[in-house]
Amino acid sequence: MTNPFALFALPVSFELDQHRLSQRYLALQKSLHPDNFANRSAQEQRLALQKSAEVNDALQILKDPISRADSIIALHLGSQDTEQQTNHDMAFLMQQMTWREQLEALEQQQDTQRLSAFSAQIEQAGREILSELSTALGAENWQQARVLTDRLRFIRKLTAEIERIEETLLAF
Repeated sequence: MTNPFALFALPVSFELDQHRLSQRYLALQKSLHPDNFANRSAQEQRLALQKSAEVNDALQILKDPISRADSIIALHLGSQDTEQQTNHDMAFLMQQMTWREQLEALEQQQDTQRLSAFSAQIEQAGREILSELSTALGAENWQQARVLTDRLRFIRKLTAEIERIEETLLAF
């Protein structure tokens, strides 16, 4: 795994200076622009194109909090199979089931106001988990950070499902 932080010459930290990230991205892409390699060999052109793709991939990792956290954890622990590292977070599993049941009921009732309130509740839960994740990463509590990234993945999926239901209900 390449280190996206090193590629952008940024410190390995969950809290990123987004302006600095954007500046570094533009500078890297400018230096790798195909016009700069027009008179170079085919191999140099291909390498610049590959490096440009690597920069784009690294940017996507750094912009996404879950991917950024996964990257930080992997840099400190090495690549590990996350399927084998699954934590049995029973309390959150119960919360997931409750939220799914609530969402199903709201969809059946076609209650857009309550769905909007539910969406706000889930967004707030996501913000709280994100804050906990930042703290866990800062404390180098990798196991807790892994649990929290799993929670955020669930929140992301649930949010997408809420949006799908909202679109369906608003189409009527």
